Amino acid sequence: MADYYQQFLSSMSGAALHPASPDEYSASSSASGAPHTASGQAQGIYQTSGYFMGYPDQLLLNAPKTHKGRRKSATGLPPSIDNVKHRRTRSGCFMCRSRRVKCDETRPICERCRKGNRECVYPEPPAPKGVPGPSLRMREGMNLSQHTSPLSSTGDDEEDGDTGSKLESILDVEEGEDLPQKFLSHYPSRPVGATFGATQPSLGRRGSETPSQEGNKSSSPSASTATSNSFTTVTFQSSDLPIPSVGRLDLSHLPPQTQRHMAWFSDNMTHFHYCISHDGDNFFKNMLPAIAVSDEALLNALVGFSAYHTTLQDPEGKLEDFLQYYNKSVTLLLGSLKRKEKHTITTLLTILQLATVEEYLGDWVNLMGHQKAAFEIITTMFSPQTIVQTPVGRACYTWYSRFDNFIGLMGGFPTDLPREYFTAMVNFSQAQAIAHPEAIRWKLDERRASLNVITYDMSIVFARGSRGQLTTEEFNNEHQLLTERLEEWKNSWDPTLTDPNFAVTEFPYRQPPDPLDIVDPYALGILYEPPLFSTTIMTVEWYSIMLMHKTQSSNTRSEILFPELSRHAYATCQYFEALEFWPSTPKGVLVTVQACISLAALFLPREERHQMWLRRKLAVAETQGYIYPLSLRSKMAAHFGDPSCVRWWLPDDRGFSRVLQTIRKFADERNAAAMTAQQESLREVRHLFAKLELRTREAH
Repeated sequence: MADYYQQFLSSMSGAALHPASPDEYSASSSASGAPHTASGQAQGIYQTSGYFMGYPDQLLLNAPKTHKGRRKSATGLPPSIDNVKHRRTRSGCFMCRSRRVKCDETRPICERCRKGNRECVYPEPPAPKGVPGPSLRMREGMNLSQHTSPLSSTGDDEEDGDTGSKLESILDVEEGEDLPQKFLSHYPSRPVGATFGATQPSLGRRGSETPSQEGNKSSSPSASTATSNSFTTVTFQSSDLPIPSVGRLDLSHLPPQTQRHMAWFSDNMTHFHYCISHDGDNFFKNMLPAIAVSDEALLNALVGFSAYHTTLQDPEGKLEDFLQYYNKSVTLLLGSLKRKEKHTITTLLTILQLATVEEYLGDWVNLMGHQKAAFEIITTMFSPQTIVQTPVGRACYTWYSRFDNFIGLMGGFPTDLPREYFTAMVNFSQAQAIAHPEAIRWKLDERRASLNVITYDMSIVFARGSRGQLTTEEFNNEHQLLTERLEEWKNSWDPTLTDPNFAVTEFPYRQPPDPLDIVDPYALGILYEPPLFSTTIMTVEWYSIMLMHKTQSSNTRSEILFPELSRHAYATCQYFEALEFWPSTPKGVLVTVQACISLAALFLPREERHQMWLRRKLAVAETQGYIYPLSLRSKMAAHFGDPSCVRWWLPDDRGFSRVLQTIRKFADERNAAAMTAQQESLREVRHLFAKLELRTREAH
């Protein structure tokens, strides 16, 4: 993989092991609840905490200085780490390393940690020669051969013989040396597949495909680049992967704590926790954990995600309970990339899992970093034709394409994945639905895939419009065509998917009417029981997409547009509360639909009853672990006219637990680093809010 992602991960390793306490949260927050900043940088506990700050030390925002006379990389990407002018190795405690200060290595507590009253943790000492350490024992139990921990590897930059506790190098960088803009706009600067020409994954068979460019006239620049070059692809078969056919997954070879987290994942996590509306192959529940036990980096990423949720539910939970696994996953992935190991399907899944945690922490910029790397791998491993052929391939497409569309729509720039991948999934699902007319899952797959194609085209039109690449007339014509396609999608459901026999018509859990409520959560025609539950989720997603789409209209009069937007907003709220109150709602569903509420909030009356209802729902979403970034909270606080919403949605910190305060503080500080123009556009969601604010002024 290109050096950019290795540098990206290098800046992420070494997560701080001293999370902020709720008291520190209050002490370092302004009156409005926002953390103090200086020069665009967070000035709190995590200001220089490596990975979990994202870009705090300008490792990626500024290129490393090279010696005089040394040529720049031919690719335009950051020069090799071997060319860095200043280089030093940290081999002290994790805290000093994460704070980028010299550690005197006094044990058990170094001088800096003692003076700062910080937790001082050193890497585990290497096992004696001939005695396998716990990491090696676990790998041997899983028959692993390719994911050796980088902490036990040797390199040219070693400064001592303690290879077992050696930490990654930290680069000195100087201000004023920006990376090329293409680094942040479209990472691959060479033909897709060139990086992977000699990296055949260990699973599956090798082949070659060159997808057609027909029907992709509106694709993004990166998409056209990807489809104009031949790339190596691999077809994965289910038999290639360690997936048990029956029975519960065997975890007996794993450490006890890892077993507990994996068991909790299997019992509690669903595809809805990944914001995936439908998972016909049951990939996230069954297949992903089975694959993870054969790969240490993916296993730690999955365990970290599980630990994040259990930490959130534990009143005594500590942030490091989750960070230790996530940081280890990053370190293992980085080590694999540095050793130029072959990229396997587990490499892609690990990156996607890490990106999922970034989304939960509200770090859309770091999410984009992982998304770009996943794009490079997925378009190398799969062609549009091969990616749909196996459950793993379909899951990789679904998982990645959601990030791709999310980043494109929120940031106002084109989607990376070529359109052929989206249409291939539609065509495959339609063919399967015809071949298996009794199988509901394929009909649902087709509904989801068709909506994905529309959102892909939306991202292209919005990006071209915001960049002035379309005239006003051209944009209006494209916008109208998208409106018609969205309406047609809503009105063309197969009757099987709205079978009234599966509709929820009885509400024994009904509560007396609440004068503070704004919708009826017990209305008929909203909730569907399995196997049609995904019908409910895709419908509420449609309402949210329509809201986003309609706000970008430039030729609809406000007196016509706003009543329609209001109807969509109320419908979205009704679906959310119906799902919140229904006892049979699967776990994770409120995370899937939380984004719908934050958008609907902008089109409801600005009066106390509506605003407090919305604030209660936003609080519910964050208690599920989905942290809203500071930039979004600030805009919502301005919309509500209450600065206290920046700190928390409800008065007197109702529902704002100590562990949630710690996580929120942590997320705020790591998201406060300086941004490039494109990254800031994503973080601030400027192109959306610009239109929303304009429409709101017109309405009043």
